[in-house]
Amino acid sequence: MAEKKIYQIKVQGQLVPVSEEVYLTYYRMSRRERHLEEKDRVHGVFSYHALDTAEINGEDVIPDIVSPRVEDLIVDKLIAEKLHRCITQLTEKEQALITALYFQGKTQVELEKETGIKQQTISYRERQIRMKLKKMMEK
Repeated sequence: MAEKKIYQIKVQGQLVPVSEEVYLTYYRMSRRERHLEEKDRVHGVFSYHALDTAEINGEDVIPDIVSPRVEDLIVDKLIAEKLHRCITQLTEKEQALITALYFQGKTQVELEKETGIKQQTISYRERQIRMKLKKMMEK
């Protein structure tokens, strides 16, 4: 009489008896996984979890080149604060011109229509104010 074959799979280090169907399915899946890993290795595919250690997650060591650096954000904020301080030192008319052009997004032509001052004059004044602000920022 033929012996009945016993099928077992290893689960958490323990051999567990299973049916023939479960055994074959488990090893097909296992072989498929190994096949895909071999294929990835041949094609140079790299998985981030390969960088994992007990202390760190592998994805955490990959630099984020899309987000701005903290240092850059701080420098930008400091420059913006200094610029705002310098703007407060301008005359009222100069502040109004800068506010209209840079904070309200108006064009020189729109300002010409609103104020009656020629566009060329507005352009000249803007340049003068920008040079004045530049000197203030360099101090």
